[in-house]
Amino acid sequence: MLNIEIKARLRDRGNVEARLEALGARRMWTLRQKDTFFAVPSGWLKIREAEGRPPEVISYRRATSHAGPRASDFDVILVEDAAAWKRLLGRVVPADKVVAKERTLWIYEHTRIHLDRVEGLGDFLELETVVDGITSDQARAETSRLVETLGIKPADLVAAPYRDLVK
Repeated sequence: MLNIEIKARLRDRGNVEARLEALGARRMWTLRQKDTFFAVPSGWLKIREAEGRPPEVISYRRATSHAGPRASDFDVILVEDAAAWKRLLGRVVPADKVVAKERTLWIYEHTRIHLDRVEGLGDFLELETVVDGITSDQARAETSRLVETLGIKPADLVAAPYRDLVK
């Protein structure tokens, strides 16, 4: 699956939430998530565990050379037993980082908006505009509109995934 995404430091969560409500975005849920990352030669591979949800194995690739809107190609597979998958993957690629966060998901048109409180890192906002039923150019335009509407400053954009930011 393809999406256009950005990540940014979240300086004023209350302001962003008010802007999302004014847009008519829908707040879907807030969950604790734990992502166990594996050291793979390209892209990222992780197992996500979230309260009340089945575990997921997620792989993705995206540019880290710039923090502006960029394409991300990803796959998500629901699994039943996170521990078994960690054991299986750990036999061939080492688990190297764990990222714990509280995530609130909002939905607006084709975009998933994540408001994340990441342990050890602070607050972040992610926009993921899914290229499904729209073109990549339309997804980029929607992302750009949301960046402007939510008041995201270029200086707050982050190129690296959480995995690379944790110590």
